[in-house]
Amino acid sequence: MIKKLRFFSDLLARFVNEIEYNIVMKKLKKQDLIADVDDQRSHHFFS
Repeated sequence: MIKKLRFFSDLLARFVNEIEYNIVMKKLKKQDLIADVDDQRSHHFFS
């Protein structure tokens, strides 16, 4: 019984970690896109 609970606990933890990882990666990609646009804009105006 304890082994089954540990298995499901580990499975749930992996599932939650995967979701959190995907959320963080999406936020980082958005920030990178915004940073790229800002870099291009500043290069255009200051060149």
